[in-house]
Amino acid sequence: MGKYFGTDGIRGKYGDNLDADLAYKVGLAIVAYFGKGQVVVGRDTRVSGPEIQESLVSGLKRGGAEVLTVGILPTPAIARMAIKYNALCGIVISASHNPPEYNGIKIFDGNGVKLSEEQEGSIEYYIDNPTEMRAVGSVREIADAQKQYIDYLVETVDYDMTGAKVWLDCGYGAASTVAKQAFERLGASVEIENFKLRGEKINCGCGALHPDYVLHSMVGTDYKLGFAYDGDADRLSFVFDGKVMDGDSVLYNIGREMQLKDDVVVGTILSNTALERRLEKDGRRLVRTPVGDKYICDLMFKKGYNLGGEQSGHYIVYPQATTGDGIMSSMILTKTLYKNGKLGEFMELNLFPQKAIAEYADQSIMYEKEMIGLIEDYTARLAGIGRLIVRMSGTEPKVRVMCECEDARKIDEVLAVFKKYINTRKS
Repeated sequence: MGKYFGTDGIRGKYGDNLDADLAYKVGLAIVAYFGKGQVVVGRDTRVSGPEIQESLVSGLKRGGAEVLTVGILPTPAIARMAIKYNALCGIVISASHNPPEYNGIKIFDGNGVKLSEEQEGSIEYYIDNPTEMRAVGSVREIADAQKQYIDYLVETVDYDMTGAKVWLDCGYGAASTVAKQAFERLGASVEIENFKLRGEKINCGCGALHPDYVLHSMVGTDYKLGFAYDGDADRLSFVFDGKVMDGDSVLYNIGREMQLKDDVVVGTILSNTALERRLEKDGRRLVRTPVGDKYICDLMFKKGYNLGGEQSGHYIVYPQATTGDGIMSSMILTKTLYKNGKLGEFMELNLFPQKAIAEYADQSIMYEKEMIGLIEDYTARLAGIGRLIVRMSGTEPKVRVMCECEDARKIDEVLAVFKKYINTRKS
């Protein structure tokens, strides 16, 4: 991680480590790095979004950029708009799955791809060393941006969903502007909730991080498929026939009928071993990356792989999407499951037991001799029967510890040791 950028853009509590002044400097820095030209800017529903956008756009204009604003749109839609309008970059004002008090700035290049760490480092340099700009740029609104993305989703999925019934939880976020219309255009029956543009409630007890909400909402109905999106709709959770499905099973089912480049599915170090073994049984293979959809996308683009995803609900179908797209993924999954208006089987993986904890801590803890020793010790103990992953979160000041083991009892033992150590260090 850099000074300002984490694993998914610049992020923080608005008014704390992210404010209007920083947004203005980011706007100037983006022009200094990319040069003058068109820049697409959109946001989710957060209350702080308009103020951040105003400051960001002011910086972009001062640098001489031609700013195209698209309003409230999912993150993947803004990445697509950057491609469509031959923009130098696309910028999303969103903190994705984080609570309402957070916000962020995510940047895509003109190919709709998240920036590399080297590119982010260059922009950080310009943030801290602003160049005096006297240019005057322009701002233009793309009034039909929502319709354009709905059209794109419909054309991409291209399937008669007559007879399909889907329940959508938009989490009071950006999915609210396009998800229902896209499904209905293909003939599906849609029940939608948490779709009002109320940024003060974004991700609060609903959406992709809270799939039990849509699960409980569907009780007593004849709906079998439920989709929950996070604030910027790049993440998806799935409910099937009264049960929340794990992300690895969702990824497997999205790819069931796809022709895969080199028979590869791209996952992360957290992807369950059950996914790896099931793909091997199918004559396919799992290739792992570090945690974060930007790393998945990077490998996919370099190798030409066309399906990737992670447990948290980011799924990428390339080249149709250049980043995680919750709405597109939910539509493709619906296409896979519904045939001639009838619901088929969802193939659930027999997962290895796996648990994770996330504890607040300074990132310096990862360099402590005792922590390094614990990681080495328990990695050795789990050799052959499980896996241990310890890492800093890229979006919050937390240490994340994941343990996977055929013997579920060992998992709690391992996590308890790490939790005790981390909390001891805090005191």
